[in-house]
Amino acid sequence: MPDLPQSNLDKTLDRLSKIAGTLLPLVVALVGGLYTYEKDKNDARTQQREERRDLQQVQYGNLTALIPLLTSQDPSSRALGMEIFTSEAKKREAPLDLVPAIKRLGAEHPENASQAAAAVEAANGQTTARRRGNP
Repeated sequence: MPDLPQSNLDKTLDRLSKIAGTLLPLVVALVGGLYTYEKDKNDARTQQREERRDLQQVQYGNLTALIPLLTSQDPSSRALGMEIFTSEAKKREAPLDLVPAIKRLGAEHPENASQAAAAVEAANGQTTARRRGNP
């Protein structure tokens, strides 16, 4: 039996079917790539927020631990508090809100002046590292 000639509509549908068969995988790949790109950006922002939150929690914990030491009447407790602050500043985890109080303690209590100066210097290092983008 001879083949019937195809109508123009059949030819057009056949061409569109071939084009769709080629374009569909490309569109799916493009949409998948775009989704992955946006998801990765969102995950990076979420991770940065979590790291900032974790750092704030550590700094708050350090703040609550250091206040009793720094407000003590015992010079050795104050010195210990400043040494701990210095250590935490070197790890970039010191609560920088305490810097003015440490400066004042160093000025008011000459026996703790050297520890206060070291603590302030370490805090300056922490601030400089933060500005450079090193947490």
